[in-house]
Amino acid sequence: MNGSVAGLDRPVLETARLIFRPFTAGDFDLLAELHRDPEVGRYMGGLWPDARIAESLARFVTEHAERGHSKWVAFTREGEFVGRAGASLWPATGELELGYAFGPRFWGQGLATEAARAVADWTFANTDVGHLIAFTHLQNYGSQRVLERIGMMREADRDMGFGELSAFFRMARP
Repeated sequence: MNGSVAGLDRPVLETARLIFRPFTAGDFDLLAELHRDPEVGRYMGGLWPDARIAESLARFVTEHAERGHSKWVAFTREGEFVGRAGASLWPATGELELGYAFGPRFWGQGLATEAARAVADWTFANTDVGHLIAFTHLQNYGSQRVLERIGMMREADRDMGFGELSAFFRMARP
């Protein structure tokens, strides 16, 4: 796994096939690899420029330091970079948003479902949040199925700050 800075190389969360650790300031290239992929960008507002990647990375690092959670970098147990997943504050609503983005070569293997379920379980076990939200592009049916599989309920579509409607999901604390 990349990035061993003062204990930040220690996993925060592990599943049968994945290991998650906090992002570090040195993870720009990993996040850029993910968000410069056209397939990933198809449902995430296009390819991310360097400024957006740097801003997101800084937010993930700061939020984890302040709150103990955010989006985390995800690897296979063999150490291959998969993408990111976690629960972070959605500034527009002040709610915790469950989110994930994996490289296309890891799609269709159940890894997103495994990650989303583990993140939701971790969040409810380690925070006092009463619910999680999630949202996807309206045509991202695969991601919508993932959210439904882990028990999230679809509510009315909403504009989450992108100038267009997103499929909106919510999960109450079990």
